[in-house]
Amino acid sequence: MGKQLVLACIIIGLASLGSIQAEDANLDKHLVFDSMHQVGIRLGVWENQGGSPPQEDPLGTFETNFNDANFYFEGFFAYRLHSSAMVELSLGIVNRGSVTFIEGNATNIGHVLVHPILLQLKLYPFFSLTPRLHPYLVAGGGIYYGHRSVEFTRSSDPYFFNLNEQSGTNFSYVLGGGIDWPISTSVGLETNVKYMPINFSKGLQTIRDYDAIVFTIGVKYLYLPKK
Repeated sequence: MGKQLVLACIIIGLASLGSIQAEDANLDKHLVFDSMHQVGIRLGVWENQGGSPPQEDPLGTFETNFNDANFYFEGFFAYRLHSSAMVELSLGIVNRGSVTFIEGNATNIGHVLVHPILLQLKLYPFFSLTPRLHPYLVAGGGIYYGHRSVEFTRSSDPYFFNLNEQSGTNFSYVLGGGIDWPISTSVGLETNVKYMPINFSKGLQTIRDYDAIVFTIGVKYLYLPKK
């Protein structure tokens, strides 16, 4: 499943890159990428590197359906500090899987979601060596918030409102890198990979370790700061 999702993202990325032509032959002369801010989205694959809950509790209190790879979405804003450095704020979401659990005379159905909220420094150490492709490194940290939601409850008691939702928070770092490819004076594409070490202080659906490697492709709007 994980390999199929990674392959799908690669195919989508290659198709997008292959379908875009330069706006004019002198595009490089007009690009001022090293002075632009960025805002955009990333789509990709969350590859689980941590634990996985059992599919069934021996006591029969819950059932889970977690995969080793899940769809990941992220929005971001990157502020240009220098021609070779940016600071980026990103907010992501991944659905790790579905959970059905029994509490008293009620059956709750929901999902386990993880939200990375990260502040990162993007460095372009090889900027002058690559006029069209811009490799970068990422380092930073932030909050990883996990949440076991309850979206539907079946109960014989019409006054049952105890949903027993779980949540967890972890302050940790993030490391990664990628390649920026500005395709016009206002639009850019990118590939990105990040390592996210996540360990909640208490078990979220019986596990604490939610480490992941995230592979994404992104599209961004490039714009100059106001003078």
